Amino acid sequence: MARPGFIQINLPVSIRKDAGKEIRTLIQEVGEEGFAVLAPGSEEMVLGTGDKVEITCHREDARYEFATRVQGYQGGPAPVYYLAYPVDYRRIQVRSHVRAKAALEFRYAPWPPVDWPHRPPRPYKRGVTVDLSGGGSQLVLREPPEVDSLLYLELRIPGRRHQLPLRLAARVKRVRPREIDGVRRYEVGVAFEGISERQEDQIIAFVFQRLLEERRQRG
Repeated sequence: MARPGFIQINLPVSIRKDAGKEIRTLIQEVGEEGFAVLAPGSEEMVLGTGDKVEITCHREDARYEFATRVQGYQGGPAPVYYLAYPVDYRRIQVRSHVRAKAALEFRYAPWPPVDWPHRPPRPYKRGVTVDLSGGGSQLVLREPPEVDSLLYLELRIPGRRHQLPLRLAARVKRVRPREIDGVRRYEVGVAFEGISERQEDQIIAFVFQRLLEERRQRG
C-alpha cells in the first residue's frame, strides 16, 4: 500500500481507541507497508496486534484523519507501535497553531524591507523565546521593535545540535513592556513569514515533543 505524502518522520499524531482518550505522540519510522509511532506509556494506552485505532496527523495548515490497524509492537528504550497505511483519509483545513512554552535563546536583527527576502542581515542582537509554534512565537527583547516591522531570527531547536539554526523571518504583531527582575524588557509577538514546510515540520515536532514531555512529567 502506498504511503500518503503527509505521513513523515517526526510528524505529530494523535491516537484514539474505541472512542477513548486521545493520546498524542510522534511518527518514528516510515516503511513500505506501514509506519511506526512512539508508544504511549502503558498507563495511557495499550494496543494489541489487529486493534483498530483512529489517527489524526497534525500539520500546520491541515490535519488528516483516518482509521487503521495495529500491525505490531517493538519494545526497547524507545518502544513503538507499527500501524498500517490507510486506505483513505480525510483532510481538514485548520488555522490554529499549537503552542508550547519554550525558553530558547536566539540571535536576531531588524530586516530592512529593501533587503527582504534575499539579503538577510547579520543577527547581532540576542533574545529569548517565551513560547513557540509553527506559525510564530512570543519573544523577550531588550529593545522594542516597531509593530509591523520584520525581524531576522536564527534559532536553534533542541535536538538539532549538529545542524544549522533555523533562519526565519518574523513579522512583529504586538509589543508590550514587561518588568523582569526589576529590569524593563519587551514581550514581542511575531508571526513567521515565508517559512518553509520543512522548517514548520521541525518546529511542530519540537512543540509536540515538549507537550508530550510535560504531560509525562505531570503524570
